[in-house]
Amino acid sequence: MTLSTASIFAMNNNYAVANDDNSKTKTGTFDSLLHGEGTFAKTMQEVNGQKTIDRTITYADGKTKSIERTITINADGSKTITKTGNNGKTTTVQESATANADGSTSVTKVKTNADGSTTETTVTKNAMNGETDAHIVRTNADGQTETLDRTTIKDGHTKTHTTTGTGYDGNPIYNESSWTTMA
Repeated sequence: MTLSTASIFAMNNNYAVANDDNSKTKTGTFDSLLHGEGTFAKTMQEVNGQKTIDRTITYADGKTKSIERTITINADGSKTITKTGNNGKTTTVQESATANADGSTSVTKVKTNADGSTTETTVTKNAMNGETDAHIVRTNADGQTETLDRTTIKDGHTKTHTTTGTGYDGNPIYNESSWTTMA
């Protein structure tokens, strides 16, 4: 089984072009074991403390994936994230973060899917010198657990993501992708 979330990490870098309408746009290319080569575009806009991010990914076969994500920071510092995909289905994520004594950060997320089912995720991250290591434990609505280790290495305009672990069905997971932002 191969993890198909590489595209989610495509555009989390710091290279952006500011537009006149208070938005930033990033574009670039990717090469993924799962999806092959392709291009991406991401537009971010912040209005009254609410951030909206539109992502479009175009795969080598011409298929596209679009995601709109709205992030609201709550009074207690937690986040509410609403995602709408190509098919118009909406998911909502409640997310909170805690700084740990060892310098790592733990993020707890509860995702409610369009069908009402939930997935609970705990992510523990360490970051240093352009590398981020994350240990991820997910429990789905059926009580099954998935455990992943994800490494992200940033080198200039390129980010490489490697994910290994065990899926909900007990099968091994391996995925690797590289994403390059146009300068």
